[in-house]
Amino acid sequence: MGKIVVIGSINMDIATELSEMPQIGETVKGNAAVISPGGKGANQAVAAAKLGGDVMMVGMIGNDAFGADALANLNSVCIDVTHVRSIDATTGLAMILRERGDNRIIVAPGANQAWPSDLPLTEIISEASIVLLQNEIPFPIIEKVVDIAARYHVPTIFDPAPVDRFPVSFLRKITYLTPNESESKQLPDDMLHGKTEALLITLGKEGVQLCLPHEKVTIPAVPVDVKDSTGAGDTFNGAFAVAITSGKSLQEAVRFANKAAAISTTKIGAQSGMPILTDIES
Repeated sequence: MGKIVVIGSINMDIATELSEMPQIGETVKGNAAVISPGGKGANQAVAAAKLGGDVMMVGMIGNDAFGADALANLNSVCIDVTHVRSIDATTGLAMILRERGDNRIIVAPGANQAWPSDLPLTEIISEASIVLLQNEIPFPIIEKVVDIAARYHVPTIFDPAPVDRFPVSFLRKITYLTPNESESKQLPDDMLHGKTEALLITLGKEGVQLCLPHEKVTIPAVPVDVKDSTGAGDTFNGAFAVAITSGKSLQEAVRFANKAAAISTTKIGAQSGMPILTDIES
């Protein structure tokens, strides 16, 4: 299995369960708050590591208690944190409101917005087997990573969340683009022209629509009793990276990732619900 490099956000999540979402100007009672490690980058790194991947995390944390907790969590699943930098800023925070299995998320990026110029990105990326990216860090960093990866023929997975108006020239350099259904509608229609090998649209309980240059295939989800969908997309991306670097075909990799994402929704918490390899095998 090759090295999986995740370049992205590292947050702490503060979540609460609600019986109904508040309207504008309304205050409602929630259950006790749960504080847990998060961030789309860290989530994907943990998902891949728990499935046996050889993972390096590249990201930013603050010099605060949340940053220390986030770093300890990455270490706990044997992720290489050589290039996780700590700075004088607040660690990124995500506020999560859950209602009957669905969620709404507000992200305050904090340290995720402050990337130093001396990170050896070329060295890091050139030695990777695949690179995972998300849109919770400054876009110039993302664009630079994709350019380096293209130069060294390193495949990339890009989860375009939160979605933005990305340059088509940038998107066409991505190997595997993994938006959800709503995000896919905000992307250009001709994304399979150029170097993009596949567009993987995650559809929740409907599975994944795999869009190839000459065909579309829907790979069904695994039916489960959903308790918390937070982190399911990140689990999918991390598991997909593990499957691809393990030599699975594209459709096999999507099926593997679908199973991992389904299992992750049966438990509360983005990272705590992520499966290990024996969970998928069974």
